[in-house]
Amino acid sequence: MLLPTSIIAVLPGTWPAQSAPPPANANYTSLVDRSKIRNAPLNQATPNCPATDTYCYWTCTLCTRNDTDIIRCPNSLDWGLTLDDGPTSFTTSVLDYLDTQNVKVTFFVIGSNVYENPEILQRAFKAGHQIAVHTWSHTALTTQSTEVVIAELKYTSDAIKAAVNVTPKYMRPPFGDYDDRIRDIATQLGMKPTIWDLDSNDWMSADDPTFQLSWIAGNFNEWVSDPTLKRTGHISLEHDLYNQTAAQIPLVVPILLKANYSIKTVHNCVGDSSAYVEMWLSIQPAVAIDLII
Repeated sequence: MLLPTSIIAVLPGTWPAQSAPPPANANYTSLVDRSKIRNAPLNQATPNCPATDTYCYWTCTLCTRNDTDIIRCPNSLDWGLTLDDGPTSFTTSVLDYLDTQNVKVTFFVIGSNVYENPEILQRAFKAGHQIAVHTWSHTALTTQSTEVVIAELKYTSDAIKAAVNVTPKYMRPPFGDYDDRIRDIATQLGMKPTIWDLDSNDWMSADDPTFQLSWIAGNFNEWVSDPTLKRTGHISLEHDLYNQTAAQIPLVVPILLKANYSIKTVHNCVGDSSAYVEMWLSIQPAVAIDLII
């Protein structure tokens, strides 16, 4: 059920209920040609891994597609530091620290949290960090209908647009849960599916009482010391959803800098001149004309 504009206290506009999959939106659905979406089956809450991975289902096989997916930074000693699930009150401490280091990262944000904390998103954007889509409700996308997947991505994109006046070109599926159906939807909506090649596992600290926070920095120390990882750059996964995970950023950034890595936003490390549709159109007028037509 949509919330009436009159009770929206933070982000102007009419938005879906928070932290729940949004309803299908006919205007959004019309943006996608269903005949061009591969027919990967819907999954249950618990992944049903097929014997043959026909639809490149990352959750089961870590399968990626080089023609659509952003997986790692291609150049050695480039590092895409990414944080998921914000913006939250804990994001501000991350921004405070990154300001002191003049380091730019990529925030994959949840639409519901953008609704709650647009001013924090505005600060991150103004500081030069990349803002990207992480769905409205953080629900596994392969468990949702095509119409709802479209709404998950578009409501979040539109919330970002409402907050900072740009339309993001990059998205990350929650839990890395995506397949060819999700790729096709995201691509038609103008979004690049972005995964990671190095997981700090910081998300385990929320639910696993045996998890030790020191393991997060320990992972980074192991990665920068591994000669086999010098062949390419990398994209690592962390979260600014929790206080204890946000607090790890001042610990891991010095590890990367000391190892001579250049910390970059994802779009910069893959050689994309802009993270947003509007800036991309402004430098490619011929393409802009085609899209307008």
